[in-house]
Amino acid sequence: MTRQRRRNKQKQSRFAFLTRPMTFIPIIAVIGLAGLLYIGGQRGGTGGAVQFRHIHGLSFSSDGSLLFVPAHDGLLVYEKGSWMDPDLPVHDYMGYSGTDDGFYSSGHPGPGSNLVNPLGLIRSTDGGETIQTLAFAGETDFHLMAAGYESHAVYVINPAQNSRLSVGLYYTLDDGQTWQQSQAEGITGSPIQLAVHPTEPGTVALATEGGLFLSNDYGDSFTRIGEAAPVTAVTLDPNGEQLLFAYQGLFSYDLASGQIDTFQVPAVTGDDAIGYITIAPVSDQIAFATFNKDIYLSQNNGQTWAAIAEQGVGGS
Repeated sequence: MTRQRRRNKQKQSRFAFLTRPMTFIPIIAVIGLAGLLYIGGQRGGTGGAVQFRHIHGLSFSSDGSLLFVPAHDGLLVYEKGSWMDPDLPVHDYMGYSGTDDGFYSSGHPGPGSNLVNPLGLIRSTDGGETIQTLAFAGETDFHLMAAGYESHAVYVINPAQNSRLSVGLYYTLDDGQTWQQSQAEGITGSPIQLAVHPTEPGTVALATEGGLFLSNDYGDSFTRIGEAAPVTAVTLDPNGEQLLFAYQGLFSYDLASGQIDTFQVPAVTGDDAIGYITIAPVSDQIAFATFNKDIYLSQNNGQTWAAIAEQGVGGS
């Protein structure tokens, strides 16, 4: 076997976990994202009940006053105890990642949109009113992607060959103009979620069926964090001091000391698991959502929690 063929074989083996079917049933329920979403009420409504079949992410606004929930049919917003269904384009956002001035995402355009399907890599800086297409329009729907809160470094796991990227882990530091491939050494298990450090573009975390992995060299090599497995959700706080991760419990990892602490959260049991976590940048708010569409909000850094949506229904 030639050296080049050996390299190609090693590369394919390294990223085999990116393309093989997932076997963890609750993860399939979220990442498969089959079916349609129904949102109760009219677009632009405020203060009423909303219903949703899927949750595709979570993020707080930069001032912490709004909680955004991207779903199959656009963005839902929670503010001061009430849900809102804002009058925004109803795109199917996938790989959603909130930042200091908006969000990055992928997915599919909504009915009547002039955007190409799939969306590729997109960005919005006005809360979803308008969308800027950055790369891969009509080519790729990135389910696994994340952006640094301030750095805006974007990492994606590309599921299939497109015009510029082969299968694997990539990052861009210039909104998709140029891309670098990460070697992704040290990872085990099918990938479930990515998170990027808010200010250090070379620091990226990956949640997998095999556990939690952290890289400080732009994803070339990863080190396992803790013993938990699987890990279904991961995020880095906007201050860059801690990493939160979860399966049926919620944990924090201090980036400076390496200490892992446990949050006391409402019970998540059976075939349910935590699918998304977000931390407000300027307050003590934390929110998480489960695969069964429960959403919990803490106003005091995880000491107590309130359910703001239960089994796909959010009420005022």
